[in-house]
Amino acid sequence: MFAHQFFNEMNNFQREMERVFRGQVPLKRTEAAFDRVPFRVYQNDDGYVVEAVLSRLDLEKLDISVLGRQLTISGGTIAPELPEGAKWLRQERRSGRFEQSFRLPQDLDSDRIAAEYKQGILKMTLPKAEAAKPKKIELKVNE
Repeated sequence: MFAHQFFNEMNNFQREMERVFRGQVPLKRTEAAFDRVPFRVYQNDDGYVVEAVLSRLDLEKLDISVLGRQLTISGGTIAPELPEGAKWLRQERRSGRFEQSFRLPQDLDSDRIAAEYKQGILKMTLPKAEAAKPKKIELKVNE
């Protein structure tokens, strides 16, 4: 038990250190792949909506999967082409591979999950499983 806890803490520490130094250590262009995409997740009565701004998304490499409550999104973006003889002076758009997983609070109806990509925005609709939705209980009165 202690060893498992120790390794979890070490992994958490390593992630925190990477996050601290991510923006402060200059990366070579070949290392500039990003692994964290900022997602917006909100809940409504029917389920969850997940959105991410992903310009130049390579749709052939996009993979969305659900296992229980765990949503995993991975893929890559197409790097912008630079005209011959030109070199970057500044480039703030991310490009490269990404993979991100997160756990949602309730079970999902995986048969009804929908995803669309429109104008650089990936939007996924994840309906809750019927068993996870609140149900009104009818009260029977015996007189």
